[in-house]
Amino acid sequence: MNILCIGNSFAEDVSTYVHKIAEAAHEDLNIYVLYIGGCPISRHLKNIRTGDKEYFFMENGGEKIVTWVDIFYGLKFVKYDYITFQQVSQDSWNVDTYFPYLIELMEEVRKYSDAKFVIHQTWSYGKYYQHYKYGQNPLDQEAMTKDVRNAYIEAAKRVNIPYIIPSGEAIKNARKVFGDELNRDGFHLNERGRTLTGYLLAFYFLGDKIDVSSFRPSGHTYNEAGDPPVDEKELPTLVEIAKETLKENKGLNLL
Repeated sequence: MNILCIGNSFAEDVSTYVHKIAEAAHEDLNIYVLYIGGCPISRHLKNIRTGDKEYFFMENGGEKIVTWVDIFYGLKFVKYDYITFQQVSQDSWNVDTYFPYLIELMEEVRKYSDAKFVIHQTWSYGKYYQHYKYGQNPLDQEAMTKDVRNAYIEAAKRVNIPYIIPSGEAIKNARKVFGDELNRDGFHLNERGRTLTGYLLAFYFLGDKIDVSSFRPSGHTYNEAGDPPVDEKELPTLVEIAKETLKENKGLNLL
């Protein structure tokens, strides 16, 4: 199975461990990211029309990275089973920022791939971070979480795509267990968050019956001197949160 994420650093976060989790379960899954930091849907649309070489193309959590390529490099790299789309985090609450760009981007991407399209629901910021709509110290995390969820659901309905990866819901659920300790800088995911969403995507695409018990996260995935791996004692809890999130939301399947 091959998955392409057209996104930004949030796509990098969730894709970090997916390949390794699948590998531990003896499943063949490769995940690729067309990455521009802080990239909104509108910029992806511009790039598919201009061919600007602004992307990092990441394979399997950064095992291989090709720099400064155009979007077509990624679209033509392999035959994809799924392609995911997401909005930039600061605007993810506002469905009006998705359109008309998402419709037009999907139309352009369809010229190069017959993959199934999937919406990737991102997450709200940490309470200690700031946002122009939700304030700071503390940020209104509950309101942002609700608004982001609703915006992605509305976007999916408008483009008639019933499949949503509920990463934002998984982070919300994990915060009930671990507190506001899923982000490393207020908005990007830390090792715990990357591990959780890795499980979530693996279960989303492969089913939650796969045996992931032999998977061990490597740590230091965003900073060589940074966070160590998640404590192995936490892994069963993260697995359960990922599975329960999918069960609660039916994968946010709108059918």
